[in-house]
Amino acid sequence: MRDIGPVFPTRETFHELATADHKVIPVTTTLLPDGLTPVGIYRRLANDAPGTFLLESAGQDGTWSRYSFIGAGTAATLTEHNGQAVWQGNVPEGVPATGNPLEVLEASLAFLVTDARADISDTLPHLVSGFVGFLGWDTVRAWVELGDGPQDDLNLPSMAMNLVTDLAIYDAWDGTVTLVANAINFNGQSTGVDGAYDRAVARLDDMTRRLAEPVADPVSYAPAGWLNQDFSPQIDHSWHEQDFLAAVRKTQQSIRDGEVSQLVISRRFTTPTTATAFDTYRVLRAINPSPYMFLYTFEYPDREGVYHLVGASPETLVSVKDNRVLTHPIGGSKPKDPSRSVRSIGEELLADPKEREEHMQLVELAKSEISSVCAPGSVEVSDFMIVQQFSHILHLVSTVEGDIAADQSALDVLRANFPAGTLSGSPKNRALELLDEWEPHARGPFGGTVGYFDLAGNMDMAITIRTAVFKDQVAYLQAGAGIVAESVPESEAEETLTKATAAIRAVLAAQELQNIKAENNTR
Repeated sequence: MRDIGPVFPTRETFHELATADHKVIPVTTTLLPDGLTPVGIYRRLANDAPGTFLLESAGQDGTWSRYSFIGAGTAATLTEHNGQAVWQGNVPEGVPATGNPLEVLEASLAFLVTDARADISDTLPHLVSGFVGFLGWDTVRAWVELGDGPQDDLNLPSMAMNLVTDLAIYDAWDGTVTLVANAINFNGQSTGVDGAYDRAVARLDDMTRRLAEPVADPVSYAPAGWLNQDFSPQIDHSWHEQDFLAAVRKTQQSIRDGEVSQLVISRRFTTPTTATAFDTYRVLRAINPSPYMFLYTFEYPDREGVYHLVGASPETLVSVKDNRVLTHPIGGSKPKDPSRSVRSIGEELLADPKEREEHMQLVELAKSEISSVCAPGSVEVSDFMIVQQFSHILHLVSTVEGDIAADQSALDVLRANFPAGTLSGSPKNRALELLDEWEPHARGPFGGTVGYFDLAGNMDMAITIRTAVFKDQVAYLQAGAGIVAESVPESEAEETLTKATAAIRAVLAAQELQNIKAENNTR
């Protein structure tokens, strides 16, 4: 357990770090806030303000992981509009202000690089400072030569990455909360060190005060069995059933013609809603605990207002931690059936030739992609074709890992693996071209990535699936199916709905909770 109460680093150590040209220095204090949960901390420190977020994690057995991260303040957000970088907020002196968004992100990471965390405490997690947010599907157009793609009716930026200023880290192991106020050198000068330290300590004091303030935390209920009812009449599909089935058959013809060996086609589900993203997240984390759970709030780059991403992704795109690159290809799935045991469904999944073939192709693709950024001979498959269960579905999962090459960065690793083969197909470039031709809408955030780059070369990125995008009182959800030669079109259509079920139910349940609350308030 970290010491409770003192501020780290001391003023003297802060001066030493500033003299050593650390442009971002985390100032921290650790509290013991009995009774507060990550959701309660989010309510007190973030509460859906632009640039805030909540990141949590749970294993396949529902056990909650050690750390939850609550983004309480953002210095600046790097986003995109019409293909150009847009900064919102207080931008540090020395980082590029305009240009290609990914090049600006890369230059910003290089300029702000620091490992001050290691000098302050060896017990802090990797994420104490850095960029946190999402890169959408169309990020790939900066790295792969493609056409314009299908119609972008969502009209959201292709990326939004928050430069985190204030953060709360909830430790489920010991019940502590570590508050972080990052001192960022905004003017590029070495003067004003004491002022920067004092302002960071003042922000810690402010967060401590807000955590102690009483807040009316919500207590929600709904009629028994409500989550199990048929929601399909309330959901619109981007592809009518017959059109989607035709696309599956067209994909199988392309496989027979040798264009691709697998293609992941997706369809979008939409529903109008006045439910809040926060309530949707509360429901989703309860019904579908997953390795990557997130709630983000971003400002639009070109107009007033905010949009939200709410998700519970089961799948790492790729991570880099302490120079170790890791990815978990997921491919092959079967829905849960209340009349059958999970074990019997898992055995059937492992024995299914179509699901095994889909998975093995994805493992080979993952090995090829991380080999391009890893030291020769270091890449290995450490777990192969393991059955993992989630709330509504079972998946086949493997682990591929290796040591990052000395001349590669975390962004290089992301570039080599983006987008995931599990969301595109193989060979990837031709799969991307076919998806551009056949899918009726641009994917937006779906199929991209959510997560963080810290400022010491580490990264943890999940694939943006099992996610709802809240925009202008409409929730957008999307799910794909991996098509191979042996696919049954009707089963693939059903798979997309199965994968989207948890997020759909969360949105509609949040709407029902709001309706019940409104009815009670009128009585």
